[in-house]
Amino acid sequence: RKRTMFQKIVDESKTYDSMTAWTEYLSLETTKKEVVMAMMMTACDLSAITKPWEVQSKPMMDRRKAAELPKLQVGFIDFVCTFVYKEFSRFHEEIQPMLDGLLNNRSEWKTRADEYDAKMKALEEEKKKEEEKMAAKKDGITCNGGTAPASKTCSIL
Repeated sequence: RKRTMFQKIVDESKTYDSMTAWTEYLSLETTKKEVVMAMMMTACDLSAITKPWEVQSKPMMDRRKAAELPKLQVGFIDFVCTFVYKEFSRFHEEIQPMLDGLLNNRSEWKTRADEYDAKMKALEEEKKKEEEKMAAKKDGITCNGGTAPASKTCSIL
């Protein structure tokens, strides 16, 4: 709900000829002012995600889930952060470098997430081949060298 309201406020701000006139109007509209302030607080809370990659990429979470971090970060950026900075950059052009930083970091995280997914897929395929190999080897064992398949009661003499 606040997202839609904020988008409408940003759209409305574009209809004013001067920033001064817009600021005066907004200062009188309590609800709109509160929505803008709430989104500003959200942007402040999320600001670490916009830092340069060298700083932003440092892990600060549960180390047991570090391998999942890239995928989690991409989702977080896509579903939470991008909207805030995209709309704020329309609201104030000075925010554009933060949006650019966010999009750069998303690209870096996405690259790492894709690399992790490729490694996991390769491991799954390797595991599946190994299981198939073991199953084929097990199927090939016969009882006492005969044609009957091996069983729990079969003993090799």
